[in-house]
Amino acid sequence: MENFKTIAHTDSYEKDIKKSKFIVHLAQTNSEQEANEFIAKIKKQESSATHNCHAFIVQENVLIERMSDDGEPSGTAGSPILNVLQQQEMSNVTAVVTRYFGGIKLGAGGLIRAYSSTTAEGIKEMGLVENRLQQGYHLNIPYHLYDKFENYANNSKILLENKQFSTDVTVDVFLDLETQNEIIQDITDQFQNQIKFEKTDQAFKQIPIDAN
Repeated sequence: MENFKTIAHTDSYEKDIKKSKFIVHLAQTNSEQEANEFIAKIKKQESSATHNCHAFIVQENVLIERMSDDGEPSGTAGSPILNVLQQQEMSNVTAVVTRYFGGIKLGAGGLIRAYSSTTAEGIKEMGLVENRLQQGYHLNIPYHLYDKFENYANNSKILLENKQFSTDVTVDVFLDLETQNEIIQDITDQFQNQIKFEKTDQAFKQIPIDAN
């Protein structure tokens, strides 16, 4: 699987438009089954709503995209939700937008704008992560260099995992495949070859990014 963007965490976002309440529920979903389970959960949770419209994009053996207007006029709900996910270049994500009708009809254009804006604002509120394949390394750091290295890691946005403090300090880090050699060389130069690297496994890690 290639790198992809998805929602940072499962959450919801609510806004009122002409007395109708719109709530977008967003979740990471890694299969069509997970997407359908999340949709069913939200429909049960919001069973008194007028509509629970949805869209999802998941990558299994092939890219799967689904949407539903759930009783809204054709093309006014599911498609706008899906379009927002596509514009953000997201994958493995499901969005369910719940509507509680407030008595004022919005018209087709109004519905499209309402479902689009609710989804987009929800994504911005919750934030995005990039699910990125990275190479793992186990590092052995002389104790007296650890504070300096921790500052280097923070400035370089390198997450330190599994810290162990003894005579020396050991940590696990994950580096982008494209830049790992450059980073290792930079650390080697800055710390005068005193930090030892042991290559471990590759893994997908979730890196926070800004929503557009």
